[in-house]
Amino acid sequence: MRKKKHPEHVNHERWLISYADFITLLFAFFVVMFAVSQVDSKRVGRFTEAFQKAVGINLMPMQGESLLTGGSTPEETGKGNQTNITELEGLRTILSEMAQTATQLQGLQVFQRRNELVLRLPEGVLFDTGDASVKEGSLGTLKLIAPEIGSRSVELRVEGHTDDQPITTRRFKSNWDLSTARAIAVMRVLLGEGLLPTRLSVAGYGEFRPVAPNTTEDGRKQNRRVDLIVTAIVPEQVPEQ
Repeated sequence: MRKKKHPEHVNHERWLISYADFITLLFAFFVVMFAVSQVDSKRVGRFTEAFQKAVGINLMPMQGESLLTGGSTPEETGKGNQTNITELEGLRTILSEMAQTATQLQGLQVFQRRNELVLRLPEGVLFDTGDASVKEGSLGTLKLIAPEIGSRSVELRVEGHTDDQPITTRRFKSNWDLSTARAIAVMRVLLGEGLLPTRLSVAGYGEFRPVAPNTTEDGRKQNRRVDLIVTAIVPEQVPEQ
């Protein structure tokens, strides 16, 4: 006579085992985090590097970095702003003084805009109307500015601007073309004066970033310009070894 098999007991609480394992691992992780926070920064750095290599995730950023990619700590931001102020203020002071004494810099405007230093050159200083070749007599203007910029830890963006009067010539089909060609012409002169190409960029905005109304001749004259936008390069924070 066969014995009846008793139905197997189904364990409905099996998930508690996985949950308990997870809580244990999580507790161990925070214990390790607390432990390493009590040692010096060099040991923390070595632990972080080893931990990152093991799991492939950077959970403990080095000094000067935030938990979010591309972020920065308040301390780092403060240092960066101070660097910007020091670098740009020195350039602003010397160029403002030069503009008052050097005839080649007559018409140059120097002013601060947020974290940028703007060197504004009206169209008449550098170009003939409708042309994108730097006037021979205006090369001295750029040659005076270039060494002061090149000797500092800064980057330079050359911006070309026009008024809203349409232009259609064999060479320039629009104000976009004219403004960009002028920016490139200025950039070439600055490159010839030794500025590093890795710190230079150009942009042509046509008539779309006016600084004055285009309803008057004076306003259109102000809008026809080249702006040299100078920004300071903040040195990278090197972690302690």
